[in-house]
Amino acid sequence: MGVVGGSGGVGASTFAAVLAAVAGDAVLVDLEPMGGGIDVLLGMESAPGARWSGLRLGGGRLDPALLADGLPRWGDVAVLAADVAPPSASAVTEVVAAAAELGVVVVDLPRGASPERSAALACCGLVVVLAAGDVAALAAARAVVTAMAGTRTGTLVRRGPIAAERAAGLAGAPLLGELPPLTARRDGRLDPARLPRAAARIAAGVLDGVRT
Repeated sequence: MGVVGGSGGVGASTFAAVLAAVAGDAVLVDLEPMGGGIDVLLGMESAPGARWSGLRLGGGRLDPALLADGLPRWGDVAVLAADVAPPSASAVTEVVAAAAELGVVVVDLPRGASPERSAALACCGLVVVLAAGDVAALAAARAVVTAMAGTRTGTLVRRGPIAAERAAGLAGAPLLGELPPLTARRDGRLDPARLPRAAARIAAGVLDGVRT
């Protein structure tokens, strides 16, 4: 499952983390090095364990047990943070395939197209596009949705001046839900024990829909 922002600053990485936390035994894969690393958002940048730069991938099959042992954990979630860009599309496929044997895989996707993003999209049963409910943000979100043609997508709307149903129509993907602004702790980081309630409720609904 993937999560991508329809525009910058809408909280896509935060929702990706919430989705992984609600899933329980999950692997959160960060493909957006320009975001500063999802480990920073989660307050675990000093936690020992591999980031993308520390993975040794040979182009074959990655042992899921080795991946699980090598990644730092945020609560029950194993986290692969992007301190650098993934080395190749095949590396992304290799990691996601191994992670899928460990539990639910949530991929924090970049908005920009790349071979690595295409490889991740091919592994996603659903991509959640998080879009702010205003005209400019929805125009940007529609461009993101259009660029992922052929991928099953749904819109999660951040509450704004445009009603959620209409916003999803403008974005070009079915409505999954409407969110108030996402908030983290006072230091700006997300706590797995105190997830934003509305985001956790919608994440549970999204997961139920994918599983059934």
